Amino acid sequence: MTLPKFLIVMVYSKMLLSKLDAHDKVEVRMEYRIVPDDEADPAVGKYPQSALASQALLGRVPGEIVDTVFNYEAVRLRVESIHEGD
Repeated sequence: MTLPKFLIVMVYSKMLLSKLDAHDKVEVRMEYRIVPDDEADPAVGKYPQSALASQALLGRVPGEIVDTVFNYEAVRLRVESIHEGD
């Protein structure tokens, strides 16, 4: 089986994200997984697909920067890597 050259963010994707400051410097890194709403548990990094940040991240590829809202705060996130499954 050949893996795709580029992975894109989709439901069940596990990502490493960087939260960027106003100068695009990394403030913090975090794991983020988009799951169906009924499986969401932010305490363990599983966020509902209906969340604004999840919607903004769907279809993205590593290296892309997304301006969105996370935990009621406007944020700038960079997708560092995407991993499928656990």
